Amino acid sequence: MASELQQLLTDCQQLQQSFSTVLLSSVNQQGQPLLSYAPYIEFKGDIYIFVSTLSQQTNNMLNNPVASAMFIEDESSAKNLYARKRAVLQVTVHQIDLNTEVARAVFVEMREKLGNTIELLRTLADFKLLQLRPEQGRFVVGFGKAYDWDVAAGTLKHVSAAELGKK
Repeated sequence: MASELQQLLTDCQQLQQSFSTVLLSSVNQQGQPLLSYAPYIEFKGDIYIFVSTLSQQTNNMLNNPVASAMFIEDESSAKNLYARKRAVLQVTVHQIDLNTEVARAVFVEMREKLGNTIELLRTLADFKLLQLRPEQGRFVVGFGKAYDWDVAAGTLKHVSAAELGKK
């Protein structure tokens, strides 16, 4: 069972790393949800996005620094649309000062993964670098195959139907 869970964790990480964008869910001051997306990179276990304050999503995350991030299997490759593989992370949001070593290293990675557009965006005053730090997650690979993901520990634990009913 442990080797099966380890393989699932590898699959989960590969699903996440197969994308250049992340789906993001946030809430505004009135508690109204908003779904959007942003190009991202992963750096030292955290997700980094460079986004404009002209975006409602960015302001939601700055004013209420929690969000959900989702990576989901493409419809065209899914065996069943009801059971698409997906990884959902609950994240805390932190704005990163653009004059730090971390920011410089992140921008190098962004340029490599996302292209030179990042250099143009860096000249715009409304863009902010946000760190999305995963707190917990869930990986779903099919019917009855949901796993709680302890991101810090790098472990998965199967979630039974009875446990889902309690939450």
